[in-house]
Amino acid sequence: MSNKDELRDLQLELVMHEDGGTSRRIIVNDVDKYALVDKEKAAAWRKKMDLENQRAKDARGKFVISKNEPIKSLESSGITIADRRYLMQLVIYANINGKPLSKDGTPLTTTDIANIWGVTYKVAARRLKKFIDLGIINKISDKKIKHYSLDENYFLMGKGIKPGEKFVKVFKTKLNEIIQNVADLEKRQRKNKDLLDIIGLLNAVMPYFHYQTYYLVKNPDDNILQENENVLESLKRDPSQLKHLTRTQIGRVLGYKKVDLKTIEKYMDYLQKAGAVMVLLTKGKPRYLIHPDLLFRMDGNGTDDYTEYVRNLFNQHN
Repeated sequence: MSNKDELRDLQLELVMHEDGGTSRRIIVNDVDKYALVDKEKAAAWRKKMDLENQRAKDARGKFVISKNEPIKSLESSGITIADRRYLMQLVIYANINGKPLSKDGTPLTTTDIANIWGVTYKVAARRLKKFIDLGIINKISDKKIKHYSLDENYFLMGKGIKPGEKFVKVFKTKLNEIIQNVADLEKRQRKNKDLLDIIGLLNAVMPYFHYQTYYLVKNPDDNILQENENVLESLKRDPSQLKHLTRTQIGRVLGYKKVDLKTIEKYMDYLQKAGAVMVLLTKGKPRYLIHPDLLFRMDGNGTDDYTEYVRNLFNQHN
């Protein structure tokens, strides 16, 4: 089609007003061919598509969104570190849009979950009932067979979150790798039969995962960057910006009334060996850094300079 033909379909006119002012208007002669699009909506749509493209290229694979405030509310629910471990094991089998937990496309039954957890059917059914009563898991009955899904007030997959809602992305592939690494450690440490329970610590501390630095802190939502500053420059300029979680505070998050510092230290040591956490000492005080391929809060595919820097730190300590 020639430019001349296009002008017949779409015209720009200059309108003269009585007060001497002017304005412009567009006349669309072929409404079936053209559509008016709000600039802001168009920009938002392009941004959404860019993010979708980045996610598709993300080498870390699929993730589940964990909502910070609901997870934080579990601190006063009576949930144990063992409970949280079982919950994290189910995150691997989360499905999109609230569909049942599944493996290779087949919904999990109570028996399947018992096998995943390594417990009897009765123990699994009792644990699932506790999660259902707490509202973390939903029961989906299919005739006589029970299936289950993660409640979307706590976990989401395949859906967006509300504006301003704080969250953490939990990457399934890395979580599964960490669980397997802990299971291997458990086999070698015969005296620690319940070592897998330390996976529950990761669930408990997710709301304290700082979105820019990946440290566990009391102020995970604070922006520490000044204009044109990167994360390392910010940390060098003012290292006191982050209010790092102490072992005592981590114990409180886990619901312990009396916190044994050596126990928390032991948990973190095992998680470090499993590749989930890096323990850094500053003047004798531990600082806890989480692997960005396990937890992440930013948009993008994790290939920015700081994330690569942290990833390489973990690689150096494998």
